Amino acid sequence: MLKFLAKLLLVLCFSTATYAEQQPLFDFNEEYQKATKQNDAEAQYHLGLMYADGSYTKRRHFKAVENGFEQQEAKPDYTQAKQWFEKAANQGNVAAQHSLALLYYNGQGTKQSYSKGIEWDTKAAKKGDAVAQYTLATIYYKGTGVKQNYFKAKQWFTKAAEQNYSDAKENLVIVTKKVNAIVAKQQAKKKQASNNDCGCY
Repeated sequence: MLKFLAKLLLVLCFSTATYAEQQPLFDFNEEYQKATKQNDAEAQYHLGLMYADGSYTKRRHFKAVENGFEQQEAKPDYTQAKQWFEKAANQGNVAAQHSLALLYYNGQGTKQSYSKGIEWDTKAAKKGDAVAQYTLATIYYKGTGVKQNYFKAKQWFTKAAEQNYSDAKENLVIVTKKVNAIVAKQQAKKKQASNNDCGCY
């Protein structure tokens, strides 16, 4: 369970940066041209990544004569990242939809809103994004920003597991036991109520 909780934190707090680090490097000017002049959703998503990880700000700064030039530390601009993710997400870019959801979960570049995050992750998950499916499952399992729902958690863990998302397979076993326990308890209550109604003992 501790392993599960640790993974939840990683998903909700660090996924944007991790997701961005997995992507190849892009030329900012080239992507900007495609994003603005051609309304290219993939380029808009790439711009969102560059703003989210701060790579758009990397440039050389003169520190001192003896030290020469120094690379500036990357500074994320989540407000700009949200704008570009949103443009791409509205065009159906699944990766952008999930990235936008993460910004809403974390309140980065926007007011924190689990409902909006869930809305965007659901769109991505329905299109088959295993990471979005796993994120939704985790949120419903923990009841993070939403009412805890083991049935919905099982539904999304199952979909992610069907795509061989290994963490989902592991957690599906845990949540299935909880769902089975709830169902068994409900059936026992129903049986008891039925016996009471008919006077059966």
